[in-house]
Amino acid sequence: MTGGDSYKTAACVVARSRSISRATRSKMLHFEWCMVNCGLLLLLVVAGLFGAGCKQSTVEESGQQSSSERRTSDGKEKGKQDRKQAPSTVQREVSVSAEALSGQAFQTALVERRPFRDEIAATATIKPNEYRLVHLSPRIEGRVIQVETELGQQVKSGQVLALLDSIELGQKKSDFLQAKTNHEVDKRNYVREEGLYKERITSEKEFLDAKGRYDKSLAAYRAAHEALRLIGLSEKDIKQIDWSTKGQPLSYFPLVASLNGTVIERTITLGELISPKDKAFTIADLSTVWIILDVYEQNLAAVREGIEVEITVDAFPSETFKGTIVYLSDVLNPATRTIDARVEIPNPQRRLRPGMFARAAVILPGRGSDALVVPLDSLQQVNDKTLAFVEKTPGAYEVRQVTVGRRSPPYGEIRSGLREGETVVTTGSFYLKSILLKEQIGGD
Repeated sequence: MTGGDSYKTAACVVARSRSISRATRSKMLHFEWCMVNCGLLLLLVVAGLFGAGCKQSTVEESGQQSSSERRTSDGKEKGKQDRKQAPSTVQREVSVSAEALSGQAFQTALVERRPFRDEIAATATIKPNEYRLVHLSPRIEGRVIQVETELGQQVKSGQVLALLDSIELGQKKSDFLQAKTNHEVDKRNYVREEGLYKERITSEKEFLDAKGRYDKSLAAYRAAHEALRLIGLSEKDIKQIDWSTKGQPLSYFPLVASLNGTVIERTITLGELISPKDKAFTIADLSTVWIILDVYEQNLAAVREGIEVEITVDAFPSETFKGTIVYLSDVLNPATRTIDARVEIPNPQRRLRPGMFARAAVILPGRGSDALVVPLDSLQQVNDKTLAFVEKTPGAYEVRQVTVGRRSPPYGEIRSGLREGETVVTTGSFYLKSILLKEQIGGD
């Protein structure tokens, strides 16, 4: 090998070694870059896991705190609601001490099943029988000088209620007596002249003059008589008119009753001047009264004349008055959408008073259906709930909320809350209600 060849060979070896060093360095740089990237990636992963753990812990702590706050808030709200609803809470049992029990009159009734009739409830008003009612007024103006009747007094037809003094009446009576006297004189002259004329003793002219005076006085007498009749004097009263009538002035006249009944209104006072337009007395025969029912439009198909009606009033809560519908109005009240139904009820003891409000039950034909019923006086209203007190033992009463259906005094239909055969308090249930309310107020 020559020197030149050796030189070339060495140069090639050096060049190759340099080439190898560059490649190695390049690979090493690539490896170092990969390691750096892997390290950074690992750091990011670790950081992400740490952050996620912290976030989860924070969320759990926050959730626990929110749940705790929610429970606290719910508890507060529930407490507020319980406090607000406490007054309307129904106690399960009411107890009465032996001392209080002995001082109260308790009565009970069984919850039972019985036929429950169908009926329509209506409000009603009591009025006088208008066919047996009169308003008394004088037929002529006069001044009241005496009043014989008091308000509420029982009077009979023809009885004098008051005495009046009328100047106009005195003048009419005077005219009547004068006309009567003139007529009697002219009548005698006419009869005498007629007899003389028939015997040819007197002339025809004298006879005709006597006849003319007689006819004229007869007309005046009849006019005066009719004037007295028109102001209310009877034929008997007119015949009794005389100049010397027991020393009583001709201007006096009585106001008399025209009906047997009760004076339910008196509007005159002593010394007052009244005229025919003034109503002095109102007399009503209260042996029968009218009950005017308000029947709603939707019930008209079931209501007709002749149907039985039961009436109750607050004044006599334990008593029922019975009658039948005798008249249905043909006109509907547009304001209330009701018609008037009239029931006529005997009232011999005068207990039903005009002006009273009443409750009416129109009994519909038919037997009705079986239902669970209790007396209405066993039901009490507390905080918009209907309650009944079930007797467990004397002095211990369970409070039951019940649902009431139809009402037909003295019973009410029970749709829920009671069972057949249980015993409920009737008389004394209001006392138990007062105890219940006191317990609720004390619980606040």
